[in-house]
Amino acid sequence: MNPYDILGISPDASDDEVKKAYRILSKKYHPDANVNSVHQAEYTEKFKQVQTAYKTIMDGRKRGFQNQNYGGHATYGQSTYQYAGNEQMAYNEAAQFINAGRYQDALNILEQIRNRQALWFYYSAVAMNGIGNNVTALEYAQTAAQMEPGNLQYLFLVQQLQASQGQYRTTQQSYGTPYSAVNCCYSLLMFNLLMNCCCRCY
Repeated sequence: MNPYDILGISPDASDDEVKKAYRILSKKYHPDANVNSVHQAEYTEKFKQVQTAYKTIMDGRKRGFQNQNYGGHATYGQSTYQYAGNEQMAYNEAAQFINAGRYQDALNILEQIRNRQALWFYYSAVAMNGIGNNVTALEYAQTAAQMEPGNLQYLFLVQQLQASQGQYRTTQQSYGTPYSAVNCCYSLLMFNLLMNCCCRCY
C-alpha cells in the first residue's frame, strides 16, 4: 500500500503539501467527526491508514528516502536490497525495518522469502498492522499461531490485534494519538523480533 496514494499526493510533493493533505484527510475521517455516520467503521480504518501513511512518508524523508519505491523492492539510496536465499539475513533486515517503523520496506523483503514458516507470518502480521492493513495482519497472526500452537508470542499478537480491532470500532475511544490501540504491545513485539533474529536459526 503506497502511502502517497493514501494521501492522494505525488511522491514529489513538498513537506508542506504532505502535511496539508494529512490535515485535510485526518479531519475528514476522524472518528469523532463521524460518530453517527453509516460509514463510521470504514472511516475509522481510513483514518488509521492516513496516520500510518503520513508517519511512513515523514520518517522516510528524515532518513533521506523521499523517493523510495513503495511498490517494489526496498531501496537504500542508490542500491536495492535483493534477497539471495539467506533467510537469516532477510529476517534480520525485516526486523530492523519494523523497529524503524518502515513497515512497507519490511514487507518488501519478506515477500522475497519463499519458505514461509510460522515466523514469516508473524513478521508479516506485525508489518501489515504497521501499514494499517489490520484484516490481513490478523489473518497472518492467526496462521502463525495455528502453525505453532504452543508459541505464546504468536498467541499474544493475535490477542493484541483482535483487541485493537475492537477498540477502533468503539465510538467512545479517544483518538488523539495515532496507533494508540497497539502502541502498548509494540515495544515487546519489537524486542522479540530482535531476539528472534539473534537467537533462532532458520
